[in-house]
Amino acid sequence: MDLKSNHNSPVLTDPVPLNKSRLGMTSGLIPYSSPGQAFSSGIFLTVPRRKPIPSKLDDVRASGWLDAMKSSSPPRKKLSKDLGIDFVSEEEVAYRSWALKYPSAITSFEQIISNANGKRIALFLDYDGTLANIVVDPERAFMTNAMRAAVRNVAKYFPTAIVSGRPRDKVYKFVGLTDVHYAGCHGMDIVSPVRETMSIANHPNCIRSIDKQGKEVFLFQPANEFIPMIDEVFRSLIEKTKDVEGAKVENNKFCVSVHYRNVDEKVWPAVAQCVHEVLKDYPRLRLNYGRKVLEIRPIIDWNKGKAVEFLLESLELESEDVLPIYIGDDNTDEDAFKVLREKNRGYGILVSSFPKETNAFYSLRDPSEVMEFLKSMVRWKKSTAALSFPSLRVFSGKASSVDAELSTELDAVSSFSEIVPDTVVFDDFERFPPTAATSAIETALADSECYEQKDPSLRLSCFFNRALVNVGADLARLVPGRVSTEVDAHLAYDTHGIVRKVHELLKLYNDVEVPAERLLFKIPSTWQGIEASRLLESEGIQTHLTFVYSFPQAAAAAQAGASVIQIFVGRLRDWARNHSGDSEIEAAVKKGDDPGLALVTKTYNYIHKNGYKSKLMAAAVRNKQDLFSLLGVDYIIAPLKILQSLKESITYPDEKYSYVRRLSPGSAMAYHFTEEELQKWDQIKFTTAMGPGAEQLLAAGLEGYVNQTNRLEEFFGKIWPPPNV
Repeated sequence: MDLKSNHNSPVLTDPVPLNKSRLGMTSGLIPYSSPGQAFSSGIFLTVPRRKPIPSKLDDVRASGWLDAMKSSSPPRKKLSKDLGIDFVSEEEVAYRSWALKYPSAITSFEQIISNANGKRIALFLDYDGTLANIVVDPERAFMTNAMRAAVRNVAKYFPTAIVSGRPRDKVYKFVGLTDVHYAGCHGMDIVSPVRETMSIANHPNCIRSIDKQGKEVFLFQPANEFIPMIDEVFRSLIEKTKDVEGAKVENNKFCVSVHYRNVDEKVWPAVAQCVHEVLKDYPRLRLNYGRKVLEIRPIIDWNKGKAVEFLLESLELESEDVLPIYIGDDNTDEDAFKVLREKNRGYGILVSSFPKETNAFYSLRDPSEVMEFLKSMVRWKKSTAALSFPSLRVFSGKASSVDAELSTELDAVSSFSEIVPDTVVFDDFERFPPTAATSAIETALADSECYEQKDPSLRLSCFFNRALVNVGADLARLVPGRVSTEVDAHLAYDTHGIVRKVHELLKLYNDVEVPAERLLFKIPSTWQGIEASRLLESEGIQTHLTFVYSFPQAAAAAQAGASVIQIFVGRLRDWARNHSGDSEIEAAVKKGDDPGLALVTKTYNYIHKNGYKSKLMAAAVRNKQDLFSLLGVDYIIAPLKILQSLKESITYPDEKYSYVRRLSPGSAMAYHFTEEELQKWDQIKFTTAMGPGAEQLLAAGLEGYVNQTNRLEEFFGKIWPPPNV
């Protein structure tokens, strides 16, 4: 591997000793001294500048920069004003066409594993947009506990590395796992095991150090000498962009990132102008485009592709019997995809919800699908281990590391579905940390004891709409996942009223600094509610459709693009025990199926067979057997008594294999739907197809929500206005 750069930088190297904390590790090595002169005050000699060029972008260059900024940013969805026309959006049509060229890595999983053909698999993962959702504030790009568990589990079976544009120490802080390898700053900051035969062992920027576990490691930083220049550029950009509302400048040690995600698109030229005015004075730096971010990086022959090759060599994985798989979402990940494709080494998997040209072989829509893919890897590895080495469990005098590890039923089921505690008691979060939360009217009532506060401002902050938002904001700080806020059930049959209410709540959430990507808005699955979901999703606002008791509701919700569809399993069962006359429910019972479980299964298969983006949530789970029958569904809301039972039930790996995935994208492809079931739903077809079971359960659910809202209004009527106001 050629690791030499053709560019000799005039920048003097940072003289801070190696054992300083800026490297994120301790070392007893001799301090690394600067090859050039530095002032005792710590001020560095500056780099010779180019002859000044006009500071204003000319029209041609400005056009090129802005085009690149737009092309590297996900397209914005537009709100359709037509409520009467059923359609599949142009974006969805384009995505499905694109997915034919870059098929889903989930539906193609068996093919990927088959092509591995006995090879060892090594995994390389980007962070932002891959393991964690892209968020407004980069400092709050937290991965969920479920994703962390998925990465931890996959690292037990496959060599795993995280290759990020963030500094290595910052990535480690977000991920918090010691069993994976880290490459920060687009591969310009790597820690690897010491291997004397490595081609970079004698590279001037590859030095020995000691990691946090006391092991000797190689610290490879090919752009080390650029640190002073990057710091200087960072300070300049902070000053230049201080008046650009929404712009954020981030120092990533070996590169500077200028985020314009929160900048009005009309002001993007101002961002480009600021970056241009600084960059023109640094001939050794170049500009890269990411997802609504401009990155200024050193001009060296190094990128994520080189980093992957470095890690493969340092981990002794460069042999022909290794299949590298790289998963990433950003333009910078294309260098890694390109290396794997051109050298016929492995597979790149692009994470993207919109079509774009790529060197990857496969695709995934979002981090939730990345997590599903990682879980599939673990399940596949466990199944092959169980088949290949059964005697180890019976005859080995010394237990293997896998056999020695006791687990619980909660761990076992969590490897198939994301388990969400069904609780409104905040203290319960310590026992069962939730990955998602519902900010219900009921929760607002439970939290409304704040009115007992003597401080009038505290009582005032609980006032009606603020109550839900304040509770939701508290939940957002407690949980790593999304918070679902219920929309007033009085609006269940008012499409525009629902849309207006969601916009109002969004503004209130924005006031308390909860970003939109952390939010879901829970809407009843009336036809008007489903239409509101369609409109909101077209704006990029995530919706959570609830009270789904029939396939027409579920199918229409999926066609509307709802982010989450919630089915109440136990309530359908209860209705079937005491009523008759619903053809859909009776058809399930006649087959010997539970109507609630049957609807979840059918909806899951419908979503996956037709490529809809919706995630499915099963609620009203009454016992452990219900939960076991739903393994594979995206989310299961489980009561605390079931969670406690699962947590207290110890299981061994042998027993864990008995937990079978009931729902999978692969089995969905084999499911048969009639032409009637595959039709495009409109209001007339929807209303006609709704059976009495769904109608009665929907009405009962709405009545319960309305009563809760009325209780809350009555409560506020008693305490409002506050005394002395």
